[in-house]
Amino acid sequence: MTTLDAEKPLIKPEGMMAKYVGKKVLVVGAHPDDIELGAGGTVARLAASGSDVRMVVVCTPNNLKARNEESKAAARELGAKIEFLYDQREMRVEDIKSYELVSRIDQLVRELDPAVVITHAASNFHHDHVLVYKACQAAQRLHFFDMLCFYPNSCHPVTTPFHPQAYVDISDVIGKKMAAIHKHTTQFTCRGLTTDHYVGVAREYGRLAGCEYAEGLEISRINLG
Repeated sequence: MTTLDAEKPLIKPEGMMAKYVGKKVLVVGAHPDDIELGAGGTVARLAASGSDVRMVVVCTPNNLKARNEESKAAARELGAKIEFLYDQREMRVEDIKSYELVSRIDQLVRELDPAVVITHAASNFHHDHVLVYKACQAAQRLHFFDMLCFYPNSCHPVTTPFHPQAYVDISDVIGKKMAAIHKHTTQFTCRGLTTDHYVGVAREYGRLAGCEYAEGLEISRINLG
């Protein structure tokens, strides 16, 4: 397991973001680039607002060294720390025994005591993403934390049901989100894939949220206090 620290600039927190100022935030993605694609703007907003954001990548299915290095560079761009749960060999989440994955997520929750866990949504095109969602959901039995789920992501646009109940204004950090995505050259540049549709998604959610760019989040559990 490796960890990377990053400096955090300051953006005045507003709305629900203020709830997590000075608190620990755990963001879990199945593979490198999942977090950046689904919640890169939210991570950047939280980190810049004074939250202690930990990005966790469960495993890397291919190009292990290159993709993990890209993830570290992306985390620096977003102002977050990063860990890799399984960084010794290339593998998929479905290769991990379900009880073992739950145990590893449990360990993270016990160690960090996060105010919020942000992860994949229940409805997802990729089965690995669903397995990570279920492991994070199981950790809710340990103690209370907010749990939010980000946009179903894939390198190619896919149609997957997603119904966000909360929106994060990422207008000030859309550049950071896209810069972090562009760190993943093995997934996009080297394969000739574009990333324009992620700007389009953020613009559409921004229209719904009354701002220029936004990310949508499904609420699994939240304490409004």
